[in-house]
Amino acid sequence: MLGLLAPTFIAVVAARMCSGSLHELFSTRVRWWPLVVVALAVELVLFNPPVNAQTWAIQLGPWIWLATKLVLLAALVRNALPAAGTVGWPWLVAAVGVALNALVIALNDGHMPQAPEAAIAVWGASHIDPIKLQNVAPMRPETVLPWLADVLPQPAWLPRRNVVSVGDLLLAGGIAAWVFSAMAPTISVRKGYIGLSGATQRATPGNPRCPT
Repeated sequence: MLGLLAPTFIAVVAARMCSGSLHELFSTRVRWWPLVVVALAVELVLFNPPVNAQTWAIQLGPWIWLATKLVLLAALVRNALPAAGTVGWPWLVAAVGVALNALVIALNDGHMPQAPEAAIAVWGASHIDPIKLQNVAPMRPETVLPWLADVLPQPAWLPRRNVVSVGDLLLAGGIAAWVFSAMAPTISVRKGYIGLSGATQRATPGNPRCPT
């Protein structure tokens, strides 16, 4: 999880270098955010003790997890729709990522397939516990869409690294792009001038503000 947040941390730093503001980020409206909070809360409860050891959770949990992905997808698509003062394409990128993950999960019995060799590269051995609810399952010959599954080991320098999918990368990249667009000032270049947050400044060499 922390590895997927790395692009967002980078986006925050980059936006601050462009005179971006955290206040702008926190004041930006996110539509249907309560649904996102509920979906993430359900996942947190579902895959942690004591719920993840319950018989009903092991049987129904994969499909409940898929339902949370669909709720998250709906919220991302809602934010991608045009609205005054918003940038929609980062939400669309994130939505594509979640849609790809949801598709793989749905076609593989409610689990995200995980490449054993990728798991070994990260943890040294598979960490899948067969007697508890897991959101991943070992990849098998019959796995559907294996190239969209968890096949990408994160680099060793990332804290608490994991094995991720293409969809995870799109989700992380989309959220990072939205954070940057929400924080960074509007920049326009015309006849040697750079407009920042509605102001106009002459572009000069060595200007510490965000390059265009």
